[in-house]
Amino acid sequence: MKFSCLQENLNKGLSLVSRIASGGNTTLPILSNVLLEVAKSHINLKTTNLEIGIQTVIRGKVEEEGRITVPAQLFANYINLLPNKQINLNLEKNDLLISCENQKTKIKVVEATDFPIIPGVEKEKGCICKKDELKQVISQVAFTIIPNETRPEISGALLYFNGNKDKSKFFIVGTDSYRLAEKSLGFKYAEKTNQDSLSEQQVIVPHATLQELTRVLDQDDTSEEVEIYFSENQILFSVSETELISRIISGKYPDYKQIIPENFKTKTIINTSDLIIAVKGASLFAQSGMNDVNLKFIPSKNQLVVSSVNSQTGENIARLKSDTTGEENTITFNYHYLLDGLQNIGTEQATLEIIDSNSPGLIKPIEDESYLYVIMPIKQ
Repeated sequence: MKFSCLQENLNKGLSLVSRIASGGNTTLPILSNVLLEVAKSHINLKTTNLEIGIQTVIRGKVEEEGRITVPAQLFANYINLLPNKQINLNLEKNDLLISCENQKTKIKVVEATDFPIIPGVEKEKGCICKKDELKQVISQVAFTIIPNETRPEISGALLYFNGNKDKSKFFIVGTDSYRLAEKSLGFKYAEKTNQDSLSEQQVIVPHATLQELTRVLDQDDTSEEVEIYFSENQILFSVSETELISRIISGKYPDYKQIIPENFKTKTIINTSDLIIAVKGASLFAQSGMNDVNLKFIPSKNQLVVSSVNSQTGENIARLKSDTTGEENTITFNYHYLLDGLQNIGTEQATLEIIDSNSPGLIKPIEDESYLYVIMPIKQ
């Protein structure tokens, strides 16, 4: 195996794939390595932890083909230190020889024979969406997800299509049972995809997969779109020269629609930034361990009062102008969860709707039906 490439290209490729390599795996130590496949038409870097696999293609000049594995972290860290010049790589027996300007090094390699095969996903059932929009969806939903061994079905995001009602968008949902976020996203059908095959498609994507996908999307600067493909047990995200393949979580996602409140008794429209500042102020006086802040809706005065009381430190009250309708009402929320929702709204104004102090509240951005955030109250 012998090839050359620019440090910038190899460094970018290794930064994409090296995190997946699970260092310290005593059962399969080869999982700590990156598979380097060099052929006439491409230089391919692959890693896997058996749950997620990632591969990316970089440009370079190939003189001799080959296939070998290299310790991922060592390889990535060393290449990162080199200047942005041409790097020459040559395999000699059990060593990968690397030279760049006045530097030369050897890295011990391992035969690729035992490297796990990353299962492929046929590109026959899928969709295409805007990269920046998908990034926004993940940021607005993923923060609600916490890995849960006792309830693995909510350890990931539900991605589903509702083709019987709307064939122009799909939905991503996340919850930790204390709050829930739902976001819809427009798409177009991928080539070869039968539209009916996606009409009721739904998968649970692991939280770790969303984190890695975010990194891939952040580092890509060449593509405006992401292709998503589905198989029975896997999901594939393809962007530019990089593919991320993940197992999906088995099991049935909870019927989350049941907890989205309806028939509200009180609604307020308020400046999002003003409410965030008020909640942050109240949080300084929240009861230790409770993290509670109180919201009082006063339609007669068009006010939303945010307050907290602590017998040890004092109290805080903020009276905010708002467009409040319905009944006078009071509710208590965990301020962490309330801030998470408000900080991900993404609009200047937000609506808050409640029924009573014991029912979930609903937060939505103004003039944007694509996002909603449900938060459970702290019952007094």
